[in-house]
Amino acid sequence: MRNSIKVNFKDAGHILGASLIELWVEESGLQSKLVFSGDVGRPAQLLVEDASTVRAANYLFLESTYGDRNHKNEEDSLNELAEAIAYSYARGEKVIIPAFAVERTQEIIYSLHLLAKEGRLPEDVPVYLDSPLAIQATEIFRNYTEYFDEATKKLLRKGEDPLSLPQLRFAETTEESMAINHLSGPAVVISASGMADAGRIRHHLRHNLWREGASIVFVGFQAQGTTGRKIVDGMKRVHLFQEEIAVKARVFTINGFSAHAGQGQILEWLSHFQNPNMQVFLVHGEFSAQQVLADLIQERFGLKVLIPDYLEEATLKAGQELKRAVHPEKAAPPIEWTYLLSDMESNLAALRDRKSRLESKAWMEQAELKDRILELNRNLQKSFPKFEGLGKTTKKAFTPP
Repeated sequence: MRNSIKVNFKDAGHILGASLIELWVEESGLQSKLVFSGDVGRPAQLLVEDASTVRAANYLFLESTYGDRNHKNEEDSLNELAEAIAYSYARGEKVIIPAFAVERTQEIIYSLHLLAKEGRLPEDVPVYLDSPLAIQATEIFRNYTEYFDEATKKLLRKGEDPLSLPQLRFAETTEESMAINHLSGPAVVISASGMADAGRIRHHLRHNLWREGASIVFVGFQAQGTTGRKIVDGMKRVHLFQEEIAVKARVFTINGFSAHAGQGQILEWLSHFQNPNMQVFLVHGEFSAQQVLADLIQERFGLKVLIPDYLEEATLKAGQELKRAVHPEKAAPPIEWTYLLSDMESNLAALRDRKSRLESKAWMEQAELKDRILELNRNLQKSFPKFEGLGKTTKKAFTPP
């Protein structure tokens, strides 16, 4: 009897180069097939091919990012982006788009290209790509056009470049990024991070969230606890750089630009599997979304569905029942407070020693670090409110310049 493993990579339809994996494992003459979906892409997504179809597996590890909801269709999403631009253009304000550097940024540029062709992107509106990583990623996309979908290749053969606009400008340096916020008049600003929790996008939000004519356009998943999620969930004020910023801008949430399949699209991809005894594991999603998707899969396909616990182990053997082992002691280990406090004191001492080096860095880097330290102080103060003065900071209401 021989033991062997065979691996096959197929297109996941998520971002350029993303793969789903087929894995055949043979042990003692018995073979099992495992499929890892990775991030299943949204069908009809711009630039990349759709996710490959898979028909057979004994075990499927399936993503569930949008297991509880569907996306708007592509036409509605494009119309909503046009609406955001028209809204802020009429009021002389900016459209701020937090976007992941890889794929999402390129799809937004492509979408703006389509709007420009239709006359729905004013020619006098500059479009700033303010992310060094996104700029580099866009060049990688340009270098691997052979992996684009057929619709995009057709445009390229006609001499059309969907990753370009006459008014597209790159902000690579910190100084170029900061200058955007000193420019008056309408503009579209695409910047990272996609969940608005770090990077240059926070500065653009600080300068525009409070402007009633501005638009904030979220085009991707916003995880719980992130700045983006707080804005999407309707918070009236958010904390940025030691200031409470009022949310007066118009907020658009366009998940139709997501690189992840929506609920119905996940189920459609799953429908191609033909093994009624397949075991499904739901991964990569918030628990509430996984519960909804698990119920739908069991109801529609009659498949066995498991949502693994944190650090759970499962033994998979062909022809045998699934064996599960949970480890609550590993999932919730004791907290080493002595070590943590000692480490914090060491880091604080090192920070004091490097104060002059910190002061020599660019203002944006200093502000980012300051904001993280203040956030830690605020969290400590919330945990121990009776310790008066712990992490105490002076709150300043943000006033427009």
